[in-house]
Amino acid sequence: MLTLLKKIFVVASLLLMTVCFNEVVSADSNDFSIMPILPENQNPDVPSYFDLTVIPSQKQKLQVQIKNNSNENQKYRIYVNTATTNQNGIIDYSISDFEKDESMKIYLKDCITLEENQVEVSANSEKTLSFELSVPEEVFEGILLGGITIEPIVEEGKKSVNNVFTRTIAIQLSETTSEIVPKLEGGKVSVSQENLRNNIKFELRNSTPTIISKVRAEIAITKQGVETPVLEQTKEQLSFAPNSKFNLMTEWNNQFKPGKYMYSIHLNDEKGNKWDFNQEFEIKSEVAEKLNEKSVDEKKSSIQDYLIYIIGVLTSIFIGFVIWMVSKRLKKHKQK
Repeated sequence: MLTLLKKIFVVASLLLMTVCFNEVVSADSNDFSIMPILPENQNPDVPSYFDLTVIPSQKQKLQVQIKNNSNENQKYRIYVNTATTNQNGIIDYSISDFEKDESMKIYLKDCITLEENQVEVSANSEKTLSFELSVPEEVFEGILLGGITIEPIVEEGKKSVNNVFTRTIAIQLSETTSEIVPKLEGGKVSVSQENLRNNIKFELRNSTPTIISKVRAEIAITKQGVETPVLEQTKEQLSFAPNSKFNLMTEWNNQFKPGKYMYSIHLNDEKGNKWDFNQEFEIKSEVAEKLNEKSVDEKKSSIQDYLIYIIGVLTSIFIGFVIWMVSKRLKKHKQK
């Protein structure tokens, strides 16, 4: 009887969890979509974002349609950012405060003026958002890249999913069709930690006003005096924003060991461009100790050292015991 009651309780709990989950989802503020209303100077081969050919000092109204698919009225926050590259090697439109590369002379964010920073859309309806594009007087080569992002505003006390999903439409401006030869520059290596996991970061700069896309990166890190790499990693489908500086992260997946190392990276893109960088760096004892204490990476080195010590002691005891037994028998044999 007790077992039956337990089973009923488990089933009832699962049903209650399912009902609660469905209730949360039904009030999902993420149930919306956005779409660009494309103007005449749009690249006809690009239907999903703004790819505009412009001229100096041009002013133009751009529009985005927001569709609220939920059964409740919903407010949205609107913001524009210049595109950059994040530490995973992906173009990112969500970062507002980042270190600008010295090669970036014009920020797309400065070219856009929003009519409103917030908008409310009624349930199961749509609304058109307008904003103004002002092209600088200064002629520019290549492209300017950024994006307009729409984010649901979740009111306090209102049932909602925990994760709020944003929608972004890229905005790409160009004045000429001249092809830009991409250029990558390498910088310093830094030892760091992200979410309590040890990692190595290598500074890269795309100093040209063009996107470098479909990049493959092959990374190897070797310790001084050792031929076999302590770490090898391959990253695929990377994309670097124009005129951006970033630190490409490589997970160490272990405790740091002090010493001098060589960081080597080979990159190639979809057009056949290739770049190679080699940079020496050092993991200092105090840095390794500080980061290892906080790291959740498996502390393999200390455990292995302890096991080796125990095995060594036991082996010594065993060998000593064998020698003692043999010598004891030899003495008895001589006495006979």
